[in-house]
Amino acid sequence: MTDLDRLRAAMQESPPVVFAPVDLERVMAEGTRLRRRRQARIVVGSVTAVAAVTAIAVAGASWLRPPDPGMVGAPPSISTPTPTPTTVPTTPPDPSGPPMLGDMIRTGEADASGELVFYVHELAQGRFGITAGRRAADGTVSYRYTTNETDGTDRGPGFHGASVATGTTPAFGYYVGPAVKITAKIAGKTAVAHQAEWSVDRSLKIWWFDLSTDEPTGLAAFDAGGKPLPAGNTGFGRG
Repeated sequence: MTDLDRLRAAMQESPPVVFAPVDLERVMAEGTRLRRRRQARIVVGSVTAVAAVTAIAVAGASWLRPPDPGMVGAPPSISTPTPTPTTVPTTPPDPSGPPMLGDMIRTGEADASGELVFYVHELAQGRFGITAGRRAADGTVSYRYTTNETDGTDRGPGFHGASVATGTTPAFGYYVGPAVKITAKIAGKTAVAHQAEWSVDRSLKIWWFDLSTDEPTGLAAFDAGGKPLPAGNTGFGRG
């Protein structure tokens, strides 16, 4: 018997195990359930992916959103000091008194009675005086003390009308000439005076020291190059 004959004989024999007939309806039902499970997994996965993308988008939006204006620090304010002294046009402190010449000088230095100010006014025989007063918040000026030159011309180069401190009014006077620095000895130390130009004549400088109970001595004036200027009348008047 050849191999071909043996194959044909084997194919004609009954199988040792008998299989039951195929249940087509059950097979179709199982296949349907499997498809539904796969679809459910796909839907759940899609929803999860969408949620993740949405969360990322929201987080990204919060990163990109401009900061709350309330959280942004305000820019540092720049403090600009008010120049002092200043000269301002004003009405005479006392309408019944002598007319004021030029502008009032406001020093920016104040106490309980007001800001320290200086102004020039006319005196008899063509002379002038310088008054130190206190300017209140409403603009009224109270009289304090007046000084003027009593020895010789009041317009010559040098110091004039120097007065010691009186009450709350500091030592002050005026200088005629190109002085940019005025000094004196107070309590054994060199003190530099404040000064301001008169609006009518810029060569006339009104000067004053910080208030002190010690009397100044050794008045001196210097030009822009530090050169000493003519002294004039350096004596201090009292009362």
